[in-house]
This record gives sequence, structure tokens and C-alpha cells, in this order.
Amino acid sequence: MFGWLRERRRRAILARPFPPAWLEILARNVRQTAWLSDDEAEAVRAWVAVFLAEKRFEGCGGLEVTDEVRVSIAGQAALVMLGLEGEHLDRLQSVLVYPGDYLAPKSAPLEGGGALEWQEERLGETWAGGSMVLSWPRVVAGGRLRDGPRSVVIHECAHAVDMLDGEVDGIPPLASPGETRGWAAAIDDCQLHFEEALDEGRSVPFDDYALESPGEFFAVASECFFQDPHRLARFDAPLYGLLRQAWRQDPASRVPFRRPP
Repeated sequence: MFGWLRERRRRAILARPFPPAWLEILARNVRQTAWLSDDEAEAVRAWVAVFLAEKRFEGCGGLEVTDEVRVSIAGQAALVMLGLEGEHLDRLQSVLVYPGDYLAPKSAPLEGGGALEWQEERLGETWAGGSMVLSWPRVVAGGRLRDGPRSVVIHECAHAVDMLDGEVDGIPPLASPGETRGWAAAIDDCQLHFEEALDEGRSVPFDDYALESPGEFFAVASECFFQDPHRLARFDAPLYGLLRQAWRQDPASRVPFRRPP
């Protein structure tokens, strides 16, 4: 019953004209939309329209949430979700946006009792309770391809998709248990390859924060998959293939090998 009502509501959303001002924001702050096919561009616009209608945006630290903020975030998320037809991150209820990097409390137990507490600077995070937190300048830098392989929106969307099966383990939902086992073993090999490259002082395509956990490896590698796909494919073709399987799309087929400035 609820699924039918939701689909009916979404059909009504998609029947509305896509605002020209939103197209201008996508062109300005989601640079990759310039390289989409007509069908892909239409799918991105549809996903953006549904996302903006269904999610609550909140400004934190004095940030005013405008259409610029909302469409820039939704547009980058839509690129990530292009291959996952019908997936609208229904568990995600709200997007919190800060005017810059922000501080979050951290603690660690001390031997003998008590805890060490401190403030940790963050760019973004995704909570199992249904919220995503983002730094606005980092959103802009990622969307305009000004931060190398990094994109806070792509990173947090990767965590949100990772959570769909209930666990942040670096393994996205796949078609079958057998496929999941094979994928998990293969990405472990890719993580080992990345660690070896770092140990040997070789150039790597993304940040060593990826080694924090399997979930972070998946999220950081996914950033590079979308933001700098050709470099990732040169560094580790099997890893690129695994992410192409997970995201069901091939960014290298549309992102220019040498991007214009």
C-alpha cells in the first residue's frame, strides 16, 4: 500500500517541469553533468527532483539552505545512483549542511577506566539513523572537480549504499550471496595491492584514509571511481571492475581522458 502511494507521489513529482534555474546550478556545480548522454541527463534530473521533494535539508552553523545548496548536493548524489535504478536512499531522511568543516566529539576508553575525549574535524558523515552531514565548501570543490579524486557527497553516498544491507562493511548490496562472497574476496585483494603500493612509495590514486576500514576503502575508492576513473583503472583495473559491478555504470566511458580546465 505504502509503496504504491510512494510511486504515485513520485510520478506526480516527475510530471512537473524541471526548473531552468536548477539546470544552471547543475551546470555550474556538478561539472560531470556536461558529459552525460541525453538518457543519463534525463535520469539525473528525475532523481534530483525526487530527492529534493523527499529529503529535508537543514543548515547548521548559520548556513542558509538555498536551491544552490540543495541542487548541488542532489546532483552529485544522482550521478552516483545512475546505475542503481529505483534506488532513492529511502532510509536517508535529512541532509545537514555546515558552512565549512566542522567538529564532532570523539572518545576512546582508557586502560583502568575513564575515557579520553576530544573534538575531531570532519568533512562529512552518514548516520544509521537517517541523516547525512556535509561541509558546503567540500561539496562545491567535489562538484566542480577542484579536489582531485575527492568528493564528500560521493563518499557519503557510498556509505549510505553500503548501509542498505544493514552493515557498513565495505560490501554493497549485490545480486546473490555467491556474488557477494566473490566480490568481498576480490576487494580484499585490491586493498592489499593498495597497501603494498603505499609501503613501496609508489604513486596511488586516492588517499590513505581508505585504509581506516573496509567501509572507508569502498567509499574512498568510489570517490576516485567517479572523479578520476581513468587514473583508477590504470592503477588497479580489477578494482575499477569491481566498482563498475557495484555501481552498475562505467564513468570512464563518459569522463574525458584529458578534461578541459
